Amino acid sequence: MPAASTVRITDLGHNIFCIDTGMVRPGLAAAYIVRQGQQAAIIETGTHVCVPTILAALAELDLSTEQVKYIIPTHVHLDHAGGAGGLMAACANAQLLIHPRGARHMIDPAKLKAGTIAVYGEEIFASVYGDLIAIDEQRVTIAEDSSVFYLADRELICYDSPGHARHHMCIHDPLSEGIFSGDTFGVSYPELSAGCEQRFIFPPTTPVHFDPVVWPQTIDRLMTLNPKRMYLTHFGMVEDLEPLAQDLKQQIAAYAEIALSCKDADNPMQALTDALNNDTLARLEKVGSPMTPEQQLAVIGMDNGINAQGLAVWLQQQ
Repeated sequence: MPAASTVRITDLGHNIFCIDTGMVRPGLAAAYIVRQGQQAAIIETGTHVCVPTILAALAELDLSTEQVKYIIPTHVHLDHAGGAGGLMAACANAQLLIHPRGARHMIDPAKLKAGTIAVYGEEIFASVYGDLIAIDEQRVTIAEDSSVFYLADRELICYDSPGHARHHMCIHDPLSEGIFSGDTFGVSYPELSAGCEQRFIFPPTTPVHFDPVVWPQTIDRLMTLNPKRMYLTHFGMVEDLEPLAQDLKQQIAAYAEIALSCKDADNPMQALTDALNNDTLARLEKVGSPMTPEQQLAVIGMDNGINAQGLAVWLQQQ
């Protein structure tokens, strides 16, 4: 008797499946498989360590690697694109769709790899990221703003989406009236607001391109497409988008103000991290999170540490 699958796959309707990549912990980073006719697209890849999980999800959905037409990272941060090279190697017919600013890093990831090792060290790179595999330039397609790609008869429309990163794009799927938003429409871990009327969401200010002026404009542009749902990489599908969009824009401005208030602190990084943690706990109390403050910080503490780094870089750029 075959062993039961350990891959967490959620059917979101419209032939869209959310795959828990298992990166670091369950429920942290998603990839999505979109199926149309005899073709499939993989949107987001997790890290190279996550590649076997995504390939197992394909098999569980009765899809072969030969049916994968597109692999589409929203941007080249490694929790979104680190597994692209491994998946491309496994999916012989696939083409990589990527933002114009990200293509060179997928073709030659040496600089990206070296930079990650410089920040985290060899040991963490090996355990969390695994490796970065170069992709043949002939298999890389630049996705310009508003470009349309077809998965069988299904349109996938790519939009330039700066604010979180300059190499970020979002993918509009008119069939589901949804958008694969990467990090542009924020981070929302379902367990933080389980059972609450309001979903807790926050903007990830990962180094190094946080832009509090452009980002709200990008959110407004996405909302003009009248989406009914967003497919977040961190984590899963969210609906009832208008209040979430307004909350995100307010928080982007608030994060910039928090950063400016910490610039003259004796230890700006510690001050930023503490301020973000306090802001998070206050917002979670407001939405009525079922978790204790200790549990909340266990879920979101890593994010706030990374967000503090990004805000510190932004302060230096001012």
